Order: sequence, then structure tokens, then C-alpha cells
Amino acid sequence: MGHRRNPDKLVDEFRVRQQNIVFPDTVRNGSLVDLFLWKGSPNPALVQRIAAWMFGLVFMGFGGETFYYAVVERVENGFSFGIVFLAAMSLAAVLLGIRVFRNGFTRRAKPEP
Repeated sequence: MGHRRNPDKLVDEFRVRQQNIVFPDTVRNGSLVDLFLWKGSPNPALVQRIAAWMFGLVFMGFGGETFYYAVVERVENGFSFGIVFLAAMSLAAVLLGIRVFRNGFTRRAKPEP
């Protein structure tokens, strides 16, 4: 299954991660959040799950609303390339929202070779 970690090393690692008031540390912690939202985790904490669901819903809502405005603009003013661009951007936002929302769920870890 998993390997045991040295408890002292684990405590030191948590202390280092929580010192995020100086420039390099904020970048590292921010990149860990971005990595989780993009790639997910096999067993995310409850806070991470809720945050992923909220961000995913925001992106999906933004994309859906933008697509609605693109359709209304198409009906009122006819076809234009701006509407196609707006519809493509809204589709991208919805797909991003689905991906981030999906990362809020637990999943099986891939076996290591």
C-alpha cells in the first residue's frame, strides 16, 4: 500500500508549507492549489472538495450565462463572428468548470509501476 513517513519530517514539512507570508512560499502554495484544481487528488480533503465544487459551478454558470447572451444576440441581430467567438469562449468555460468540479470527487489512485 503506502510507505511510512518519518513523523518529524512530516511535521517539518507542514511547518514549511504554512509559512506562506514571504514571496517564494506564496508561489509554492499557490501552485499546489492550481495543481489540485487542474489535476485533482485521489483523496481530497473536505475543504478542497467544496472549493473545487464551488469553482467548478462558478465556471459552468459563467459559461452558461455567456452562451445564453450569445444566443440572444444571435436571435436579435443575426450572425456575426463575434457571436461565434463568444459561444466558443462560453463552451470553454463550461468544459473548464466540469473538469474542476469533477476534481472535487474522490477517485482511485493509479497504481505505481
